[in-house]
Amino acid sequence: MSTSYAISELFTSIQGEGEVIGIPSHFIRLYRCDLTCSWCDSKYTWVRQDQAVEGKEYSSMTMEEILAWLPKEPRAPLVTLTGGEPMLQPLLPLAAALDTRGYQVVMETNGLHTPERGLLDLVCHWAVSPKLKNAGMTDGTWGPLDWLGKTRNYYLKFVICDPATDLPEVQEFVEGRGLLSGKVILQPDGLALDYEATLRRLAEHVRDGGYPYRVLPQLHRLLWGLRRGV
Repeated sequence: MSTSYAISELFTSIQGEGEVIGIPSHFIRLYRCDLTCSWCDSKYTWVRQDQAVEGKEYSSMTMEEILAWLPKEPRAPLVTLTGGEPMLQPLLPLAAALDTRGYQVVMETNGLHTPERGLLDLVCHWAVSPKLKNAGMTDGTWGPLDWLGKTRNYYLKFVICDPATDLPEVQEFVEGRGLLSGKVILQPDGLALDYEATLRRLAEHVRDGGYPYRVLPQLHRLLWGLRRGV
């Protein structure tokens, strides 16, 4: 029997975040999430499963139907598996099929779920986004992340709302786990009304505070604003 997935939306755009920023990508946004971050820009993916309506909040698609949506020739080199939280669904068969077709798989995850060995090897870019206290979880939501030591193909994305309080928390997270500062990417709250001013404020705090982390925007936010499917 073919593996079936709950899909929120499929679209092709430019990757707007992280180390793969600016690269064309097909996006497979999977439905469901196990967190409820206050600044989430895709809350439509985490309506409670028992309240969600198939065909409205999500569509059930087999792996073959998803693959049929993709071009036969991978003109856009990336396929981004995002959410919600994609790791709540069985992604090894899909990742293997995408790899066979010549796509590089980007996995956008909160890092709470340890990937199986096969999936760890197949994914080309692990975009791991631990949640700080600003997401609405009192003590942050970090997870053990021990599995990061088994791959070099990861980077950490942190959403920063208030640089004065969030940057020390990021530093505690990174240094407390012995992680490389070069793997850390900071981006401002994508829901901020004055996004450019928020981005500039974050950059100035990093510069003036001597933090060794990269600051990147959400490119899609700058190009198209708060829209779906981009």
